[in-house]
Amino acid sequence: MPELPEVQTIINGLNQKVLGKEIQKIIELRSGTLEWQIPITSLGKIESISRRGKYIILQTSLHYKLVIHLRMTGKLIFERDLDKTSSHSRAEIIFADKTKLIFDDVRTFGKIEVMKKNDDIPALKKLGAEPLSNEFDAEYLIDKLRNIKAPIKTVLLDQSVIAGLGNIYVAEILYRCKIDPRKAGKTLRTAQIKEIIKYTKVVLQEAIKHNGTTISDYRSVEDKSGEFQNFLNVYGKKTCECGAEIHKIKQAGRSTYFCNICQS
Repeated sequence: MPELPEVQTIINGLNQKVLGKEIQKIIELRSGTLEWQIPITSLGKIESISRRGKYIILQTSLHYKLVIHLRMTGKLIFERDLDKTSSHSRAEIIFADKTKLIFDDVRTFGKIEVMKKNDDIPALKKLGAEPLSNEFDAEYLIDKLRNIKAPIKTVLLDQSVIAGLGNIYVAEILYRCKIDPRKAGKTLRTAQIKEIIKYTKVVLQEAIKHNGTTISDYRSVEDKSGEFQNFLNVYGKKTCECGAEIHKIKQAGRSTYFCNICQS
């Protein structure tokens, strides 16, 4: 699933490729991909493109918005040739200048929802702090971890605590902090919590700089792979830099990678 750095990379690409373009129509190629909350004949021009957690929000000049969630395998690919498609196209946003944005999704879990500009997006109300924001600080996380018995890795994956983190980046963050992912949230010391804040921001910013991580499906708007997979320390690895074996376990149904020596 695209995580915050991948979604932000996509938004950066969209701002370059489609900001200001007029939407002529949206074509649904697979039923269930597109959700219209209201009947619309014209959407207008894309005025702004933003992100909340893993959600992409396109605001238009006629007071509508497109809310896109890529889910597991969704991709947005900019294409100048209207006749060109992708192998798993589920919808296409056609622009007045005869270019288009392809919504490609192998596993078909992704959605595009069209809403009025000022309508609430219910899913966003449940999201926690943005990890790159000033709100996400030691005081915030100390409060969230108070009395939490769950493993710290599970807590960091909880979107109601921190919006946008996923399995890859939580593994890398905890590795850099030298924190065992199995450690109960409430047992962390203040110094360790401050390290989590620090390295969450560092790792995410580095990943955005390298256009995200491509393990299998993720591609940018230009249909290019990310590069941060070349800089991973622990996720998907077999051996740590210290020479010890990387352990792989399951936590809440997700694979967890860690070094038993460095993260003791």
